[in-house]
Amino acid sequence: MNWININTSQSRDPRYMDSTWLERGAWLSMVAYCTERETAGVIVGARLWTDRQWLIALGGLLTDISRESGLWSWSGDDLHLELYPHDMQATVIARREAGRKGGQVKSEAKTEAVRANGNVEKAKQKQSKSKATSKPKEMERKEKESKYTLSYQSAVADERERDWEKVWSAFPKKIDEIKSKKLFLEHTVSAQRIIDSLTDWSATDEWTRDNGRWIPLPTTWLGRAGWNEQPTQITQRQKEPVRCTL
Repeated sequence: MNWININTSQSRDPRYMDSTWLERGAWLSMVAYCTERETAGVIVGARLWTDRQWLIALGGLLTDISRESGLWSWSGDDLHLELYPHDMQATVIARREAGRKGGQVKSEAKTEAVRANGNVEKAKQKQSKSKATSKPKEMERKEKESKYTLSYQSAVADERERDWEKVWSAFPKKIDEIKSKKLFLEHTVSAQRIIDSLTDWSATDEWTRDNGRWIPLPTTWLGRAGWNEQPTQITQRQKEPVRCTL
């Protein structure tokens, strides 16, 4: 299905009302994923996906929805969505199948008419051509675009995964790597820019005094895009008073 058709009454369902804003956003992303693929609201093997697969398919990580919610539940490694528009999916599939059968009947009727007119060879040629072009060109184009997009996104995700190791090693204070990595992957800024900024900040008095007591957590620094901040290049040595003899 290319459209999400959800009854507005579901917004007043207790399962929806009792969920958080973040849970609702995650649920909507998963509904869109299942609707496009017509999976009946089930993501098979979702718990076994890598971080890269989660980012490409849904734009989030497994840790965001690892616990159960009123809007979804886990059955083994499979993720099941609540309030999924099963009836609408069934209607769309039924209409598509009816259209396919109707088109097939019309095609057979035309073939029979041609045969009655004595042009059997022409009917065979048309039937052969119909089979060869049974797959809509638009569907083929979308499949090619999808394969190219997924391949490109996968390559980008792999590169960001490798960049993260370099970025993490540049942090003077290494706390909560999982959340820090998630924040890094959400940004598009280059790893080198972050590393250069961390190098500059690590030389400042603010980060070097009191054994690094005032160094912010990686999650805090990444969350506020610290690479955009200009470090104060004042070291402890520069702050020492100058002695002179009168």
